[in-house]
Parts: sequence; C-alpha cells; structure tokens
Amino acid sequence: MTDQTLPAPDVTTDFTDLREQQLQSWLAQIFVDQPFTLESLPGDASARRYHRIQLVGNHTDEVTKTARYIVMDSADEQDAMQQFITVAKLMSQAINVPELIAQDIEKGFLVLQDFGAVEFAHLLVGATPAQVNEYYQSAMETLVALQQIPVETARSQYQLPDYDAAMLNREMDLFSEWFIPHIGVTLDTSLWENLKSALIEEILLQPQVIVHRDYHSRNLMQDQADNARLGVIDFQDAVIGAHSYDLVSLLRDAYVEWPEPKVMQWIHDFWQLQKQAGLITTDSAKQFESQVNIMGVQRHLKVLGIFIRLYKRDGKNRYLADIPKVMRDFLFELDWLSSQINTQGNACLQQAVLLFNEWVRDNVLPAYQTKFVQQYI
Repeated sequence: MTDQTLPAPDVTTDFTDLREQQLQSWLAQIFVDQPFTLESLPGDASARRYHRIQLVGNHTDEVTKTARYIVMDSADEQDAMQQFITVAKLMSQAINVPELIAQDIEKGFLVLQDFGAVEFAHLLVGATPAQVNEYYQSAMETLVALQQIPVETARSQYQLPDYDAAMLNREMDLFSEWFIPHIGVTLDTSLWENLKSALIEEILLQPQVIVHRDYHSRNLMQDQADNARLGVIDFQDAVIGAHSYDLVSLLRDAYVEWPEPKVMQWIHDFWQLQKQAGLITTDSAKQFESQVNIMGVQRHLKVLGIFIRLYKRDGKNRYLADIPKVMRDFLFELDWLSSQINTQGNACLQQAVLLFNEWVRDNVLPAYQTKFVQQYI
C-alpha cells in the first residue's frame, strides 16, 4: 500500500468564509429588512479588509435605492478600530472624515460614510496645471485646518500619543532592518546612529500639531456628496508631532511625482497658509523648507523599509514599483541638506547628513540600482 498524504485544509479560506458569514449576519441586524449587496474592495498595506455595501431599495424609495456605505473588517485589530473611532471624533471638528454609521468593536466591524471611488490621485490624471494647483491648495488648506485643532485637546481628551524620539527612531530602523539587508549592504553603524540622533533632535524642535501620518493621494478622496470637498481617510495612526510631516507625505508622495520647483513652490505656499491661519511656524519659508527636507529624510527611510517589509513578510510585491520614486525623493533631500552646510541650520545635523549621504552614494546606491533597476523595474 502506498502512503497517500491528504492535502492540508485551507485554514485561511475557512476563516475568510466564516468571517464573511459573520459580517453578513451583523449587517442584516444593522440594516433590518433592507436587502443589500456587498462588494469587497482592494486591500491596502494593513491587515484590515474593506467592503462597499449597497442597500437595495425599491423604485419608489430613491434614498434607500442609492444608499452606499463602507464596511471596515478589522478582525484582529480591535485596538486600531477603537483608535480609528477616537481619531474620527477628534478630526471631525475641523476636517471632512467619514461619519460613523454603526460599530461593533468586539466583532471588529464598522460601517462608515462612503466618500465614493475618486481618489485625489485620480483627480490629477489629465488635469491642467491650474487644476492641479487648485487640488493641492485644497489639500493643503485641509491640512492647515487639521493643524488648528489644539494639541492639548488631542492629548488630554482623545489620548493621541506623541510622535516622540522612540517612535521616530523605531520607524527609521525599518530601513536598517529591512531595506539594507535586502540590497545586501553592510550598514555603517556609526554614521547611521549619528544621522538618526541628529534628525530626531531637529524634528522634536519643530512646532507640534496633530499629524495624520499618511496624508497622501490615496488617502484623500473627492466627496461624492460634495465634489468641492476632500474627504480624509486612514487616519487611525494619528499622533502629535512635527508640523512638516504631513506636508512631506502629500508633496513627496510615493505614488505621484512632480518637478522639485513645483514642490518647493507648494512648500512656500503652505508656509503662507500656516501664517494666515495664525499657526506657529518658522521665521522664513526657506527655514520651513529645511524642516520639510529634514522630516522627509526620516519619512523616506521609514517608507523604504516598510515597502520591503510588505514585500518580504506580507507578500505584497506591488509596492516594489513605488520604491524608485521614494529613493529619488530621499536622495534629493540628502543632497539638499548636504548643500546647506555653513549657510543655515544645525551644523551637527548637516555634518551627519553629509557623511551619511556620501556613504549612501558610495555603497547603497550601486547595490540598490543592481537590485531594483535590473530585477524589478
């Protein structure tokens, strides 16, 4: 008799089927006697799953006929769901975030207002230069409105955490833990620690505001109820941190690229918007530009590491195609800061950036080009 090994059961499929049954049952309790259809939406970089629910009404009930909502399924992330609800209540005081329709934190289900399917990135496709500028001005005005929420309110009433030195350091270590091993380079530990320390010191000196932490073209939506308004999503990781962080996310987006002169003009525009709103900012637009580039180095170190982690740990290889854009931004920021030696800013930071930039150019860039340009691009 030959030994026949039976195939292992597909635990993932079984769990998914069971989860969908639980969701269908819960939604039937929320929308009593209202038939509906459920459409699964493409996933993002998190473990959460999203669906669009369409209520099926009769021909005489136009409101019910067209009612649509977003359903968040966060099976193993109840804490993140609670944070999403808390941050939504905080941000709704100033900006357009989804209205919360129904929730069951224990089950991990949430029904939200549906902004529609038009992302900020979609608006930019085929837009004229004037329209592009108008869209970015709107996104920056929304960001300024968010920054006007008092930090003490966010901290004391909504328990938003601080974007502190430990968090900044932990994020940058994603670069050393994931990106550097992936391209096969040995890290210069001394240069690396000096760079991180200098960046953190400068970042913590920046004015503190509420930080979305992922304020970019895929997390801003054209509100289908009012096309003139931008809806903001995916904000559950909000913190209290540097006022330049979200602007970096927006203007040096991993998924949308603009010439640096245009980016610099928008940086200056944002500085003016901050001043007009009475927010604490720098003495000059040039100084704010420096803060943006300092923050950009920190963010892009993190993103390079995250994209490799998503690929190697989570099997999400679609983010590999976005790495060249992130690398170009990262190199630009390093070059910009290196060129400012003896002209403005912290000499210790500039020296740390200069030495690290030289190491990157000599070691990281050749290995990166071999790995990505030849294999992935």
